[in-house]
Amino acid sequence: MRLTIKALISLVAMLLFSCESEKQSQAGGRGAQAVIVEAVVAAPEKLKSSVRGVGILQPAMEVDIQAEMAGRIQAIYFKDGQNVKAGESLVKIEDANLRAVMSRTSSKLSLARITAHRKKQQFDAGAISSQEWESVLADMQIAEADSAEAAANLRKALIRAPFDGKLGISKVAIGKHIVVSDHIVKIVQKYPLMVDFSVADKYASVLRPGMEVEFIRNAVKYKAVIGALESALDGSTRTLLARATIDGQPEELVPGAPLEFSLELPPKETLTVPPEAIGSDALGSNVHLYKGGKAVLTRIELGVRLVDRVEVLAGISAGDTVLRVGASPVRNGGSVEISRVR
Repeated sequence: MRLTIKALISLVAMLLFSCESEKQSQAGGRGAQAVIVEAVVAAPEKLKSSVRGVGILQPAMEVDIQAEMAGRIQAIYFKDGQNVKAGESLVKIEDANLRAVMSRTSSKLSLARITAHRKKQQFDAGAISSQEWESVLADMQIAEADSAEAAANLRKALIRAPFDGKLGISKVAIGKHIVVSDHIVKIVQKYPLMVDFSVADKYASVLRPGMEVEFIRNAVKYKAVIGALESALDGSTRTLLARATIDGQPEELVPGAPLEFSLELPPKETLTVPPEAIGSDALGSNVHLYKGGKAVLTRIELGVRLVDRVEVLAGISAGDTVLRVGASPVRNGGSVEISRVR
């Protein structure tokens, strides 16, 4: 009985060992098989691409008119939303004290000039010394400076429009006491309309004044031309600011509104690969190249993404065979067999 049980145990152990050996043999056979994939040969092509984003509409000129002196508002000569011409009077600040100062300095200046004229005759005749003449001349120059300062202060009491434009909503009222830098009203010269927009640093080198840009607002397209570029990249966003001028005078556009933009970039010769050839991991993007029947993992730097292909800026060269890996179990150093080259 004991011999029979031992024989059965030995038989079961042999069967288990045989099954395990068969599984390992099958697994080894599968590991040695080459993965069948498609491939593409990297070749240079002329790539047309565009940059899209959002810009902000800007008027030709915009200023918050502020008080240059303190005082009480005596008169307001404009209405909210009014169109005005450059130099047109907007607000008058009480100036009685300034006029008094102006009168006093003007009288002193007149007296100083009369005295200087009389002393000049005496100096020419040798009746006074050079020191006395220089003192009289200095007094006259001081009187002239005081009179000019009084006139300048008096001019500040009358606030005028700095340029042709449309006024906004008034921030003051008659009788209100204001101080220096208080806001009076905003003035805007709308045309020509401009749009400020930013592009990523990788496009900064191809942007040039004179390039055409298309802007879209409420499904309406507007043509514009880049007029100027910022002198340096924004340090926080790594973007370059550009300013474009919109053609014509579209009345429906309001300064401050956002506009979508599309900027066609000059075509450039570059390498592209299909999206299914690109993989990624913690270190970045990569592709598998076909070399001697093996798959070789290669790090790449990506550029513009299109619908059916992706620009590769670095990592591969023209003529390299790139595997269209997709969901295939391709591994670095693994055997591969190319079924088709597209």
